[in-house]
Amino acid sequence: MASSALNKILVPLDGSAIADAIVPYAAGMAKASGAGVVLFQVVLAGEDAAAVEARLESVASGLRESGMGVATDTSSGDVAEEIVDAARRYEARLIVMTGHASQLGRKDLLGSTAHSVLRRCTRPVLIVPLTFTNYAPPVAIVVGHDGTVNSQAVIDPAVTLAKAISCELVLVRAVDPVAGLGGAAKYYSAVDEFAEDDLDKLRDELASSGLNVSTHVGKRLPEQELLAIADSRLSSIIAVSTRSLSAELNVLGSTTDRLVRSQTHPVLAVPESQGVAG
Repeated sequence: MASSALNKILVPLDGSAIADAIVPYAAGMAKASGAGVVLFQVVLAGEDAAAVEARLESVASGLRESGMGVATDTSSGDVAEEIVDAARRYEARLIVMTGHASQLGRKDLLGSTAHSVLRRCTRPVLIVPLTFTNYAPPVAIVVGHDGTVNSQAVIDPAVTLAKAISCELVLVRAVDPVAGLGGAAKYYSAVDEFAEDDLDKLRDELASSGLNVSTHVGKRLPEQELLAIADSRLSSIIAVSTRSLSAELNVLGSTTDRLVRSQTHPVLAVPESQGVAG
């Protein structure tokens, strides 16, 4: 999503009513941003490929009636790998999917497919809770920014999305002076000021392009700060790195994992390598 606009949104489906619930939200975002939509499904062993294709076309035809540009496609193989490959082939700047774990009947568990896509994908993935069955224009994109390279990678996709759907961008940083400075913390009072100055510089840079940008620095856990700001702005999207607070490859950061599992807000999860087309 390093380009200035969304071009295509890939929407993976699996034939279930739970996955289908994402379609109105994805369609609403596509209309708001002017993006095209690709409805995609992996045909599993034992499934009728023709029936799957017909079903996707049925869903697509309803969207096309409203004037949207909608394509459909199917594939076979490993579900997560095929979703990642489809996003690459279609040069989709965003994947929109649910994070449901329907096979377990638990809304607080991230589905294995969503988890695998988040670990493998080089493009931003918007995980939408099951409660968001219809699109409501987000008031803000709430960005977790801790000053690391990982969090910096979130900025371009968040800016692109904020511009595409015309909403505020809120830069949020959680600061723990004691954790950051150890025993020397009692001698310094500049940690908050440094974080605020850092965010203010970024805010001014982004605002110069016409964005409505604000900042927030807090002392609670990162997910608590992000959720509090998102809760104060209707239908907000939280944007974080997939490796936030984690240095391990192919492992979701703890903050990102908890935010996605909370199922309270759509989460834009951005891989560190999101700028690489691959």
